[in-house]
Amino acid sequence: MVRYCQAEVHLIRVVVSYRIDPKEEKEERARLLQEAWDYLEKIVSRLRKKRVRAYAVVVYGKDAVQVCDFARKNKFDLIAMATHGRSGISRWALGSVADKVLSCSVVPVMLIRVG
Repeated sequence: MVRYCQAEVHLIRVVVSYRIDPKEEKEERARLLQEAWDYLEKIVSRLRKKRVRAYAVVVYGKDAVQVCDFARKNKFDLIAMATHGRSGISRWALGSVADKVLSCSVVPVMLIRVG
């Protein structure tokens, strides 16, 4: 469907380190950024083989804020994201990036439940 609409797909992955020691944080940040980039590049490669215009970006920081800011700055028409659909204690303990994106986005958000 994306291919026929000539839409672009921008995949974004937000990473964050919770290390306190600056040296450990720097090393972990580099590792996490590389892992995220490797992951997204595989997906982009598959999409491009299907002639979908796909791009990847990896950013560091607060998850929902980065997603909302990226969509706003790039004037996206839609944010589509997967959600685990957690509820109860697990939702409280882990938080919900999807809920945060719904709250901060000026762009329509489509949630796809996985799992």
